Amino acid sequence: MGEKKVWLLASLLFIVSLSLIVSACSNSKKDVDSEDKKNLKVIQMDGTFAVDVDDRNETVGDADYVFIGRVDEDVDTLYKDPVTIETSDGAKEVSTPYTNYQVTVLQNIKGDLVTDTSIPIQKAGGINEDGSSVVLYEDDTLPEEGKSYVFLAYAQDDGSLSGPNSNEYVEGIKQDVTSEKMEKGKASLNEGATEVVSGYENAYENEIPTDRDRSESEFVDEQ
Repeated sequence: MGEKKVWLLASLLFIVSLSLIVSACSNSKKDVDSEDKKNLKVIQMDGTFAVDVDDRNETVGDADYVFIGRVDEDVDTLYKDPVTIETSDGAKEVSTPYTNYQVTVLQNIKGDLVTDTSIPIQKAGGINEDGSSVVLYEDDTLPEEGKSYVFLAYAQDDGSLSGPNSNEYVEGIKQDVTSEKMEKGKASLNEGATEVVSGYENAYENEIPTDRDRSESEFVDEQ
């Protein structure tokens, strides 16, 4: 499949409505803004994971990098891992969407990625090929431009970063916040945001590492 999927035990399968229009794998920039995306119907993508996705100690231990990042740009959507399914209209080839983002790292929780520099990250899930719905894992969300999240990322063999179920919203981080402000506690996080960040910091201190082969991101801070 090209992408190293250490975080899955089985091939990805997802539930597809009969109205879903599919085609060959491609890159596609959908003319759908963040507000419109939130109003699209959601098709659930199912996967069997090597860890309990509801246990932060396990998810942080499994990930290669955990960081707070601001979404600079929703770049495009890549469609891959095609499978053929049977529908009432006959056989259809369905591809899984992966959304590409540019993200600025504001604070590293696990690992040491470059900060205050926009880097690419790919997320499993996104808008389907006809733009009519969003395909996501259960309880997952698509990051929105201008907002900040805790990201759990996996380094691929080529040094790129990706991951499923890979973000949790951190409310209230302003556009002018830098890694220095985060480090010095000047980001003025509200109670909810502080709780989210502290939760992941605590999870890192108590992480349950997964015994698997790991790669290193090309965006590691070498300083």
